[in-house]
Amino acid sequence: MNRQLIFIGLACLVSACAGRKIGTPPSLGNIAIPVQRGINYSDSSDLKSMVINYWANAKINDWGDEGKIDFKIPRAILGRLLAKKDIQETNAYLLKQFPKGKIGSKWLLNPYGGYDFTAMSLMPVLYLFDASPELLYPETKQHLIKNILTIKGAGFSRNVPRLCFQDSENHILMGEGSRYLMNQYLWDNGEKDPQYDNKNNGVETGLIAYLKEIEEHGIFEYNAKPYLGYTYSALMNLNAFGRGEIKTLATKILDHINWQYALNSYDFKHCPPYRRRFKKNIDQDIVSDYHSVMLTLWASQISIDKSLSISSGKHIALWATMLPYRPSDDVMKWSLAKPNAYFVKIGHGHNACPEICSGDKTYHLSAGGANQGRASLIVPQATMLFLADSASKLKELFYLSDPSKSLMRWNNTGVCEDFACAKGIVHVPSNKKPVLDSNNWSIYSISKGVFLATYSKKEVALLVIIRASSGIDAFQAVLKNNPDIQKYATQFTHPNGNVLHYDLDAPKTKWVIKSINGIEQERDFEKWPFFDGSIDPY
Repeated sequence: MNRQLIFIGLACLVSACAGRKIGTPPSLGNIAIPVQRGINYSDSSDLKSMVINYWANAKINDWGDEGKIDFKIPRAILGRLLAKKDIQETNAYLLKQFPKGKIGSKWLLNPYGGYDFTAMSLMPVLYLFDASPELLYPETKQHLIKNILTIKGAGFSRNVPRLCFQDSENHILMGEGSRYLMNQYLWDNGEKDPQYDNKNNGVETGLIAYLKEIEEHGIFEYNAKPYLGYTYSALMNLNAFGRGEIKTLATKILDHINWQYALNSYDFKHCPPYRRRFKKNIDQDIVSDYHSVMLTLWASQISIDKSLSISSGKHIALWATMLPYRPSDDVMKWSLAKPNAYFVKIGHGHNACPEICSGDKTYHLSAGGANQGRASLIVPQATMLFLADSASKLKELFYLSDPSKSLMRWNNTGVCEDFACAKGIVHVPSNKKPVLDSNNWSIYSISKGVFLATYSKKEVALLVIIRASSGIDAFQAVLKNNPDIQKYATQFTHPNGNVLHYDLDAPKTKWVIKSINGIEQERDFEKWPFFDGSIDPY
């Protein structure tokens, strides 16, 4: 009994942490979320074919009567139907399945939980192949409706089953989104039982309210690893198969998170702070998160002079191959290439940390954020410099590192325009050699006319992007503006003209940068808007 009580207590804690703390919704800020769509996408690409064929050739293991089944099974079914391969065997397999799965997170009193992963993943089978009896046999479809897609009926709930705490964002969207779509399908096909009437059974009302909350406050599990991929897929289902306000809200949320990605990624390198699963160490892989996978797949369907591939995340990429959502034109343009210069602060609201980035066509500085306490579930990263190279691992980047190796206690928000600072050291990749070393400064060539100056001494770490005709000119510009090294711990005059004051010991709730050119900054980043800064248009 004591063990059971411990499990219940832990489940309560996890559920409470994964729920939203409302706070005040952020304002939009001075950078609008782009929505215009005019890019022509090809119906096919080598990468799209690879993803579909990967799943069409995947083995389907015995399903059994589990709750949260192997995520590969529904994707293998989808892959075969999309590729029109092994259709008879696939239908025969589905007809044998009688799962016991339940909605919501799996825990002691909900042992068959997690079935929303399966329901969300199989919902496209019903909607995409409903009118294709040669692929989804009529008897298989009826079995799918009656015995497999069991999340349906009246009521909308945000809570973990048998607990008074809100479930995690991805579970709510997968589970209640599947309930809404299943009810809609049944009602449209003659099942007029009131429990399937989304207009009056509480499902549509509840789902709209929840989606509005996400639209107003932003994704709670932002950049979540691995959960954003499942949230992404659930929203794409609602965009593809939902109607009216449900469809509109799902589209707006997708546009929002894709704009965040486009601004704070570089050549599909993406390693921002995120919320949910704690790790002992900062991420080492900078190219394989699920957001990058989706944008890479869509980019492969645009006529570009670039070879694209993905190394993981094919189970999430499958949604980009088969559903109609496409990002706005500017999201694709900013994901593929950057304008001349930009500096953007991306707010995430209450009990969260921001994303801060600065760059141009040849580089991208990305701040690592700061943990806001264990209950915040914020996982910070190092401040990283992405360059136009083949780097795919953290060790191949310039980044600011905490010598204590405890990023959870480190405020890693010290990024401003063409500048980053931290109370730590600068990691230099082994293959990067300076063009000049002097006075604890090292100068590296980034591209023609653009140089990186690094300073790392006595718990003062600086990354400075400088535009100059040579490495010597860059170095002289730094020393001319900053002759007193004792001031480096608190202030720096950038060769671009900005006079910066900062606090390397700033509390984790404050932006490290204190003032710019004598103007005090809003350092409480919980109050920051969604998008604020300057970007050069195309």
